[in-house]
Amino acid sequence: EFFGLNAPIVEKAQALADNLGCIVIAPDTFRGVATSFIPRAIWLALATPQDRVNSDLDDVVRWAARQEYADTRRIAVMGFCYGGGKAIRYTTQARPNAATVIFYGSPVLDVAALKRLRAPVLAVYGVDDAQFPQRTVVKFREALAEAGIEHEVMSYNGAGHAFWKDMGQVQREEMPVIAAYRLMTNFLRGYFRGDESVASKRDFLEFLLGQEEA
Repeated sequence: EFFGLNAPIVEKAQALADNLGCIVIAPDTFRGVATSFIPRAIWLALATPQDRVNSDLDDVVRWAARQEYADTRRIAVMGFCYGGGKAIRYTTQARPNAATVIFYGSPVLDVAALKRLRAPVLAVYGVDDAQFPQRTVVKFREALAEAGIEHEVMSYNGAGHAFWKDMGQVQREEMPVIAAYRLMTNFLRGYFRGDESVASKRDFLEFLLGQEEA
């Protein structure tokens, strides 16, 4: 998360653990620093190299694997804004067997890099996000499709950047936060159970329709 390991991120992590019945770890990739001052957050994001984040996340996975109650055969990496960009780069560079969830983060558009993935991707954006405009989101969706990666890329009307701020929005069932939350939890629940994804079912239906038209 762009502002570091703060209370809203911890609350989201706890809610996911409760909802999904799994271990959720919120790593402190800024290593002890959090801020609400945007210039400071920008500096922290720019000063935190991907290689260091990859190493920190590898340490998290190794720690989890040592816990008796943990099953690390299926893991997912999720991030918001800064964290979303770091998440997709971690999975493409170091952990291709992990699912990726991106909330309004910097996408990877290189098809060769995306082809390394061996697990699905969920990406959530706001249509009114000036930082990641829809033309960029469309390129990301197209790159994932070209790479043959199972994916779901969703953009919500009326939403800008960083539209999910805290769990209170989920509890009040504010739109589009509650829709994005349900999309994300269903995606992760299905992935952890090994269910066929909505994206796979849609692709199969589109294939059948194409066969009928042919």
